[in-house]
Amino acid sequence: MKISVPKKLKILSYYLPELYIVGGYVRNSLAGLPVSDIDIAAEYTVSEVSSALANTEFYLVNVNRRLGTVKILSREDKDFSAEYTTFRVDNYPEGSGVHTPSDVVFTRDIKKDAFRRDFTVNAVYFCIGTAELIDFAEGIGDIERKILRAVREPQKVFSEDGLRILRLVRFAAELGYEIDKDTFLAAKSTVKLLKDISGERVRDEFMKILSADLKYPSENTKDAEVRALLLLDELGALEYIIPDIVKGKGMAQRPDFHVFDVFNHVIETVRYSSPEIRLAALLHDVGKPASVEKFGNMHMHPQMGQEIAKTVMGKEGLRFSNKEILRVVRLIGAHMYDADGLASEKKLKLFIADNRDIIFDIISLKRADAKAAQGDENIRSISADRIEKTYYKMIEDNTPMSIADLKVDGNDLIGTKIPADKRSWALRKIFERAVAREDARTREAQLQYIRGLNYGND
Repeated sequence: MKISVPKKLKILSYYLPELYIVGGYVRNSLAGLPVSDIDIAAEYTVSEVSSALANTEFYLVNVNRRLGTVKILSREDKDFSAEYTTFRVDNYPEGSGVHTPSDVVFTRDIKKDAFRRDFTVNAVYFCIGTAELIDFAEGIGDIERKILRAVREPQKVFSEDGLRILRLVRFAAELGYEIDKDTFLAAKSTVKLLKDISGERVRDEFMKILSADLKYPSENTKDAEVRALLLLDELGALEYIIPDIVKGKGMAQRPDFHVFDVFNHVIETVRYSSPEIRLAALLHDVGKPASVEKFGNMHMHPQMGQEIAKTVMGKEGLRFSNKEILRVVRLIGAHMYDADGLASEKKLKLFIADNRDIIFDIISLKRADAKAAQGDENIRSISADRIEKTYYKMIEDNTPMSIADLKVDGNDLIGTKIPADKRSWALRKIFERAVAREDARTREAQLQYIRGLNYGND
């Protein structure tokens, strides 16, 4: 497979002779997959690169002289971006898996640079000037065989950087590759090193894993995210990411509702979920083991799951933003609402209005949950269908979806019997009435209702 070199890279190689493309760009080109990020390498230090590119169209940003990395951009082509790394040898604290090398030694030897990398398929170099492929680790053969193999003794590779365990799973899922047996066993034996990796780095890899099927869509990568989760479980990695998920293994559920145990049910829910809700799908029943342990049943699992999700996603865990945490927590809390389809129309409308910003995520999660319960993609969710139908009816009827949609506001409460500090309560009461009753949606009706309101006696 021919490797296509962008024009700007060819110009760049004029200023930096013996410049190499390495990593995913070369791997994907050889595998016939789409290419995106450009990683380049050579023997030049960042200072030498800076001097060589002075007074040219190229300039440097995000300089890390200690690691010899820098991003190279073009003043003439705003779309061009390449990450440059000086050939180097990395030294890591023994057995810590901390991800960042404690000592970096720059080298003129491309072979030494090749063997500091993670997997053979990522250690193939392409010389821009000569169009020559350099393959010290036999990565080209592994690309052809669709095999992921550590570039050196695998135990050493993972002990240097625990994050490589997650990268192994991600690459296997995204590319549809098998994992070399020795490499897999080494990853499994060093999986405890994940505890040394920062929550942010684990989060970023894990979220890529949850959308692995989207990277290079094909029959070979269908349900790649499910395969990845099962690989993580087989390696023992899930215990370091979401330990409460693993507690659902072997936990039986009511056979008239579920064909899987708790663990396999959440995995199947992910299978039927769109990428936007997969984390919530994975966590939606995470509270079941804790609910059984505390109450002897699963009735409180949404509430228990919400608390677990806050911990998993919070500052002591994967360090998501508060906004992202709140969204997932709300979805977990909502996934069992009106499960039997018996909620009153008023309550259902209020639920929809209060959750209007995530209502389609709730519907999507409910449908995935129902399909996973029976392992059948044709199963319908009565609850989801009812919520969707009611939502569109509310839109058609111009039902207010928030207090801002009312025909009155706080100014209309001035001079009434409602105390100033209770006006938000009053607006909520008007809103609830307007949601439930079509005749309560005009300004006149809402003003009349205000006159009859009396805090504490409504």
